[in-house]
Amino acid sequence: MKRVYLVGVAATVFLLGSCVDRSSDLADALGDIDMSEILTDDAGTDEIHDAAAGFAEGLSSTGQGYFSGLLAEVIEVDVKFKEVERMDDMDAEAEKIEETLDATLEKIDEARTAIDLYEDKTWPKRAEFHTLSVEWFDAVEDLVNDYLFDLTDQMSRPEEDWSDDEWTAYEDYLVALDSYYEVDQRWVEFQYVYAEANDFEIGGTIDEEAMVDEAISEDGVE
Repeated sequence: MKRVYLVGVAATVFLLGSCVDRSSDLADALGDIDMSEILTDDAGTDEIHDAAAGFAEGLSSTGQGYFSGLLAEVIEVDVKFKEVERMDDMDAEAEKIEETLDATLEKIDEARTAIDLYEDKTWPKRAEFHTLSVEWFDAVEDLVNDYLFDLTDQMSRPEEDWSDDEWTAYEDYLVALDSYYEVDQRWVEFQYVYAEANDFEIGGTIDEEAMVDEAISEDGVE
């Protein structure tokens, strides 16, 4: 909302390359893209999308590759979530906001389906990371379904036009947002636990705000 900065996972998240076995039709379609080098400091929307697509095909074959694929899925959800905040700041049309909320839920469904492909993998701490990631996706989904859809009309209008009831609804959202922040922080911290358990280091950051800028432009929001 207008006075809330959705910190989100990708604002502090770290990344690395994914090591995968290109054994599917999707991998062939990706052409000469080296999946081991997709997630670098300058990774953008296309690279994140390709990493998520490969992950969703079950291509991550190591604990390190799992981290990169999971990270790509989380970033794709987080970008849509942040796009809603940006649209609120712009007083975008309610219909545009609703479309973005729908897209956020679609990304969450895709991510859940993707991580389920790896439930039989025995990489250290993978099961715990899976559970925590599901909790993170659930937290975002709850904010969308329980609050943000109901707030779309007022988000499309300046704050000075909000009624007392609308401000009350906004304040209820802020309380729920605190619960999301708590889950988000635990996800960020667990990256280090998972990386240490799987004998790799994490470092570097992705410019998620630039990805939000791109999404806003592509969605035609003014």
